[in-house]
Amino acid sequence: MKLSRTIITAVLSLLVLSACKKEFLNTPSPEDGNLTDNIIFSNKAGAESAMTGIYWIFRSENYNGYGGDPNNSGNLTCRGLQTTMFFYEVRGNDVFEGLRSWWRWETAWEENASGRIQTGSRTRQIWDMFYKAINNANAIIKYTPGITGASDAEKATLIAEAKALRAYSYFWLARSYQYTYAKNPNAAGVPLYTEPASKDSKGNPRAPLKEVYQLILSDLEEATTKLTDARTEKFRINKNVAQGILAEVYQEMAMSDPALWQKAVDNAKAARDGFPLMSNTSYASGFNDLSNPEWMWGFPVPEDQSLTYYSQYSFMDVNSGYYRNIFFNNDFVNSYSATDARRALFIDNGDNPAAPARRWSSRKYRSRLATSITGDILVMRAAEMYLIEAEGLAQQGKLAEAIDVLFAIQALRDPAAVKPPASIGKDALIDLILLERRKEMYGEAGVYYFDLKRYQRNLVRTGNHPYLLNIAATDPRWLIQIPISEMDANDKINPEDQNP
Repeated sequence: MKLSRTIITAVLSLLVLSACKKEFLNTPSPEDGNLTDNIIFSNKAGAESAMTGIYWIFRSENYNGYGGDPNNSGNLTCRGLQTTMFFYEVRGNDVFEGLRSWWRWETAWEENASGRIQTGSRTRQIWDMFYKAINNANAIIKYTPGITGASDAEKATLIAEAKALRAYSYFWLARSYQYTYAKNPNAAGVPLYTEPASKDSKGNPRAPLKEVYQLILSDLEEATTKLTDARTEKFRINKNVAQGILAEVYQEMAMSDPALWQKAVDNAKAARDGFPLMSNTSYASGFNDLSNPEWMWGFPVPEDQSLTYYSQYSFMDVNSGYYRNIFFNNDFVNSYSATDARRALFIDNGDNPAAPARRWSSRKYRSRLATSITGDILVMRAAEMYLIEAEGLAQQGKLAEAIDVLFAIQALRDPAAVKPPASIGKDALIDLILLERRKEMYGEAGVYYFDLKRYQRNLVRTGNHPYLLNIAATDPRWLIQIPISEMDANDKINPEDQNP
């Protein structure tokens, strides 16, 4: 009988921490990296080590998104979660690869090994990374109640954090392997696992989206109740981050149930408390420093763990990067006013009729050092929460309130900005908010791609984009295919269950 590849991997090793740097984890781990139940969960230190191991999976730079794979050495990616986020960035309209090198095929939506097809490296990286994190979170949830050296409150916090990580992982999987929730909540989502893998574990079928989202909501609602704003490191999820994730989930689900928009608003507003919007000077400083007070969640990369040629800074940093192959749509650049501080970060490379796509570069992402490719990894910041709040208010017809929240960002970034008029219609205001999300957050988390997907709008490439595609909202290419390794291993997922 077939067994899920993800489960097999988890049984062999719950967590691979032997290669983790002390500067990041700062917690004990066995030398062979094979963390069995009694080693991990005999005490609080072991449970903490298991927890930081999940973050290492997301931050790790290796062959298959984490840990390495000698049988998959050709599938280099940038950095775990950063790879996934950037994959969706180049599938939009604003950010693209322009030198016909790395990220070319992803930009072009090609149906090849670099794209979304079942034999491609991207789908395997996404699937394996998040299911590895889910399995490890399940282990923490199950075994933490029995550890020693921790109070009941500390145990509850660890479990809540693990549930937030599990929910975050399922949210990414749900959005990657199916259309938006609003299109069909009964559509096939992804397999659900709430128990850690064992030698007797079997693969599960694809659960309906509504069941996946039920688990996501249950986990996050508990996490926001049990967590506080306290945390030992900024890479850990605290209450603010859990509320931020919950705001994103309600934003997705509210497209189907408008009553949920207020929940998105409330969670976004609470999440950003204590994280002020960065100044324009900070915005122009390179997006590379976790100490930025607006950053709510991110992963540290110390100088002695400098990134390599396949990190995001390598692609986007026009001075210290290795590839320097990411360019920007002239229509997108022209959406900024001349007085917008963000406009000054774009570099005009001049008009080249032989290569019109290479007109605009950006200095938004830059390495901290000129001698090596180094920079912390951004996952969530307060500006996103402002814009979720503004969108949620506008969707409820609270236009004046929405304008005030939106203008908090617009006025900060552009001293000559004109506040949207009170007479603006709901649809026009929502479009303005969605545009501001693109302008404020390009390069960060595939915002434009996922906004198109949840609004069920076509992707229409414009301007000097090198691949002028028109992808209908109903096109099956919006769905990442389940990796062939999972199809082969899991007898509950058959060829007819595969995404088209």
